[in-house]
Amino acid sequence: MIARASGNRDGRVIAVDRRRDLTPEEFRRDYLLTGIPVVLEGAATHWPAVQKWTPDYLSSYYGKERVEVLDGQNWKVNRQHGTEAVSTSEHIFHVRDLINDLKRSGSWYGAFMELLDRFADLRNDLDLSFVKRFGHTIERIPWQRNIIAKMYVGGAGTSTSLHCAAVSNLYVQVYGQKRWVLMAPEFTPFMYPAPTRGLNWQSRVDFRAPDLEQCPLYRYVDRYEAVLGPGDVLWNPPFVWHGVANLTESIAVSLWWINVLRAYSNNLLLSALTTCGRPNPIAMQLGLGGSNRSKGSNFAVHLNK
Repeated sequence: MIARASGNRDGRVIAVDRRRDLTPEEFRRDYLLTGIPVVLEGAATHWPAVQKWTPDYLSSYYGKERVEVLDGQNWKVNRQHGTEAVSTSEHIFHVRDLINDLKRSGSWYGAFMELLDRFADLRNDLDLSFVKRFGHTIERIPWQRNIIAKMYVGGAGTSTSLHCAAVSNLYVQVYGQKRWVLMAPEFTPFMYPAPTRGLNWQSRVDFRAPDLEQCPLYRYVDRYEAVLGPGDVLWNPPFVWHGVANLTESIAVSLWWINVLRAYSNNLLLSALTTCGRPNPIAMQLGLGGSNRSKGSNFAVHLNK
């Protein structure tokens, strides 16, 4: 990285591998152990969620549910040290109001939604055995056995800021299209990370329109890019930086688990600091020290507020 910066060579844009009919053993060898992202093309096409879920479906069956939303278009990255890395407006909507806003191309984004914890029928529309097969999880290890599932619902133009986390993540695109931008953990010094002691690490770079005068090292960062469609599953390894933007009306699900060895292998320093932080990802997997509502919304926890 230092040689690249001193040589004034800009970072490359690399298409994420797209693999169809990859076996769990091939996935483990080529991507899980190497920490390289990959799109498992169409791997979830047969899941009930992909076949059933639409914005109208969620509005019809779960429209009265209250969910936390954020302004997914007008969030702001703060460059000043001593300030939170990312700021935005937050609100509580009924699901039907979120869907109505989505159809108007509004800015509200339901990120990290907990509907899958509230409704077993929604969770049963996901093939969680896929995580066990491809994640090569070990049932006797609780933080690998318990899968945390979060839902994301937003309209075209909504997005989430650059961040990384200790979790292993198989991200399922259920409906619509979504663009991912990812950076390997080795580029962490060039990502202008905000000091924190929590679940996620935030970058002070706005991936939508990077300010290279304020963040000059970012120009040397190699960036993976991928566009996900319905049924695609993205492998997002621990501590791979990523920013995500909805290209259309979109529904997606993240499936998180903890593989301590993979996390420490990808980023030793951030793993150690995350283990000492709050909320602690392993404690979350064990159902301990869960959401503390007095400390803010799911998004606030995501930003370590």
